[in-house]
Amino acid sequence: MKNYFPKVGDVMFGVVIRLYPRYAVLMFDKNLTGLLHISEVSHFFVYNFTSYITIGNVYRVKVIQSDENKKQLKVSIKALSNEERHNHLPKVDISHLDISFEGLKKHLPTWLNKVKEE
Repeated sequence: MKNYFPKVGDVMFGVVIRLYPRYAVLMFDKNLTGLLHISEVSHFFVYNFTSYITIGNVYRVKVIQSDENKKQLKVSIKALSNEERHNHLPKVDISHLDISFEGLKKHLPTWLNKVKEE
């Protein structure tokens, strides 16, 4: 069976391994890498690429170009739909938990007095 190679439209998670002034290199599963160009970060003008993208951070991206022969990917953040962008966090029902702010209520006056003293 042939190894799977990402296709245009696939949504993936990648970690930034190199950062340049106008593009970043992301590493994906199976040692695949892809380029994220400054123009694919936001629908708005990006003046400082490094204020948006950081080495070591994981980003959700969409494949916009895929060349299996050359093993090259080009990816985009701005190509993600709102659902693709935000639908990656697991939804957990916490309604059964007994959540209370009593601890904060109890300690807040002490913390505020300490700040005033400093």
